[in-house]
Amino acid sequence: MHSRIAILTFSFLAGAGCLVGCSHQGGSMDPDAEGSAAASADVTLTRVIRGDIRETVAISGSVAALPNQDVKVSAFVPGRVAELTVAEGDPVRAGQVLARLDARPYQEQLQQAEAAVQSAKANLGNAQASRKRNEDLFQRGIAARKDLEDSRTQENVTAASLRQAEGALGLARLQLERTQIHSPLSGRVARRFVSVGEQVDGTAAQPVVEVANLDQVELLGNLPAVYLAKLHAGESFEIESDAFPGKHFTGRVVAISPSVDPATNLGLVRIGIANPNGSLRIGMFLSAQVSIEDHKNALIVPPEAIYRDENSQPRVYRVAQGKAATVGVKLGIQTKESVELLSGVKEGDAVILNGGYGLADGAKVRVKP
Repeated sequence: MHSRIAILTFSFLAGAGCLVGCSHQGGSMDPDAEGSAAASADVTLTRVIRGDIRETVAISGSVAALPNQDVKVSAFVPGRVAELTVAEGDPVRAGQVLARLDARPYQEQLQQAEAAVQSAKANLGNAQASRKRNEDLFQRGIAARKDLEDSRTQENVTAASLRQAEGALGLARLQLERTQIHSPLSGRVARRFVSVGEQVDGTAAQPVVEVANLDQVELLGNLPAVYLAKLHAGESFEIESDAFPGKHFTGRVVAISPSVDPATNLGLVRIGIANPNGSLRIGMFLSAQVSIEDHKNALIVPPEAIYRDENSQPRVYRVAQGKAATVGVKLGIQTKESVELLSGVKEGDAVILNGGYGLADGAKVRVKP
């Protein structure tokens, strides 16, 4: 009896051991399957396509009048401002009187100059009569040659004095005319610098009024030197201003400076803008996106598809048969929406859009819809 019990116990333990062993052997396959599933990264894909891509650069600056169309008008003579006929914003035409100085001191100078001319004319008349008389006496043998020569010299001296007096008279008339300050161009009064009763010194250091013609204006912007050679005179583009939300102005490159600032490596770009309504004003800040380079039918992908290796070199992950292969690429034009690929891929290649960070070359991937 005891022997039978022992045999049954051994059979039970052997069967239990077999079950345990078989169970462990079957479980040894499951971790491999689970590890294989865990090694597959979830990614989304995009395709390399062909399309047009354009490189632009931002130019910002302030509005200025065209050359010689913004003038600070000064008085040519010193004096007290007796009248100002314009104020800021007033339209003016070329030749219009903007201000008048007290003319009385210059009227007196004119009178003195006129009197000096009359006196010089009288002296010249006397000198001419004396010269004629001495010539007659010399021919009759009464006067000496020296007397004749002296009279001729005196005539020349008085003639020169008359010319000098006439020059002073012309200057006095000009100075009197200059007490009226005229606009050199048609436009609008941008600023007034003095008021009635103030004294001006008659130099450019003390302007009276600023007049500007703003039918055409310029955006004066600075651009890094690397872009200057890519920009060409005559190119047109749209310009925006925070002062006019949603409104665009058409700009045209007028000129590009042949020099750059050595401290900043920036060069001046002049952009002409039509301003028939006078919306744009001197000093207003504007910004523009200028087209630098335009590539047609280029290979492009979204910027998110570009990854960087440990040396910051660009690459993409090309996916085929569930595996991601690392491909080095050369980049061309880059924008917020697209990146141009110059090498490494071809049209139609499937590349990882999202989920590529940290992937090894040849890693298994699972594409998410």
